[in-house]
Amino acid sequence: MSLPQGTTVAHVIARLNVGGAAVQVMSAVEGLRDEGYRTLLLVGELPPGETSMEYMAESRGLEITRIEGMSRRISWWNDFRALWQLVRIFRRERPMIVHTHTAKAGTLGRIASLIAGVPIRVHTFHGHVFEGYFSSLATKVFVFIERLLARVTDCIVTVTESQREDLTHKYRIAPAEKIVAIPYGFDLQRFLNVDGSTGVIRQRLSIGPQQALVGWIGRLTPIKAPELLIDAAETLQSDPDTSFVIVGDGELREACEGLISKSGLEGRVTITGWMKNLESVYADLDMVVLTSINEGSPMALLEAMASGKAFIATDVGGVRDMMAGSAIDKDGMKIFDNGILVSRDSRLLARAIEFLAHNPQLRAAMGANGRRLASARYSMHRLTENLDSLYTRLALSKGEFTLAVPST
Repeated sequence: MSLPQGTTVAHVIARLNVGGAAVQVMSAVEGLRDEGYRTLLLVGELPPGETSMEYMAESRGLEITRIEGMSRRISWWNDFRALWQLVRIFRRERPMIVHTHTAKAGTLGRIASLIAGVPIRVHTFHGHVFEGYFSSLATKVFVFIERLLARVTDCIVTVTESQREDLTHKYRIAPAEKIVAIPYGFDLQRFLNVDGSTGVIRQRLSIGPQQALVGWIGRLTPIKAPELLIDAAETLQSDPDTSFVIVGDGELREACEGLISKSGLEGRVTITGWMKNLESVYADLDMVVLTSINEGSPMALLEAMASGKAFIATDVGGVRDMMAGSAIDKDGMKIFDNGILVSRDSRLLARAIEFLAHNPQLRAAMGANGRRLASARYSMHRLTENLDSLYTRLALSKGEFTLAVPST
């Protein structure tokens, strides 16, 4: 049971920067469009220093409507301008559903949809900013704001069950019946097609096939804590058969390069900047490492699993929801069927890297298990089905859509 063809749904996000939230939104808009929805993609401005993924929207034939002044930075004048633009668009386009993403777009989009009389409001927490981002006082303010916004939101979506539990019980954003968990869904086919090393990244870094290559992929920002990987690499300096590559960019790049130089890790740890053909990168990696302070469902781990790669991650946010099987505790590591979780300790991280580097058969088994999980749980088709079902249920409950009763 789906809504009528041509039902309008507007997705609003502050910026299409490199990251899982942007890819998820574009995947949702594309999937819903292909199912017959009339979709709007409303996007704010990208701040200086961040890398855009709007090329992906263009390649998928998605039209972007720019909301001037909407960005993650707080500016009363720009926020008011963005709010008014959203109100005008909602009044003109008359969407049945406004679905917001990220904190700033979630605030402005939900207020604007309320003013414009949009029937249904949905907001997705791709992660949350209640841990690792701001001071204690600022966090309390943001929690208070989200509690208020939840009252005018018909449904809150999280990307993991752990997040749902946090929002329900730890932060008390909304009651459990108002929050649903819908896992990320992407077109992962180019990663599922990875089959053996291409040699592209190893040749670029002059790393031979006998060396274990550890990859870290993401934005070089404080919440991602890339310095933890560099500290672990320093601990492993006595192991000449392990090399590291950091694929990404951001505000901490210069600091990370300085730390690499100070630790004498030139030639062992390389920062490449952003690379578009990531499937060729994953193909050459032996494992992927994630060092974040807080996460929802990190894109790097989804891509790693789809590529058939084992991973090591800090046990934060929704990462545990991505693990397969039951954990085996060993020397401070929690070893699952598809990867290893550790606390945020560089020595434990180094221990886990060394453990996987010298166990190629285990890496292969973890990669195979992760690939099966990614294919089954995180497909774009499943995402579209879940959103379609959610929208239909909300429309029925609010009387925006009625089931046809067959005549007798």
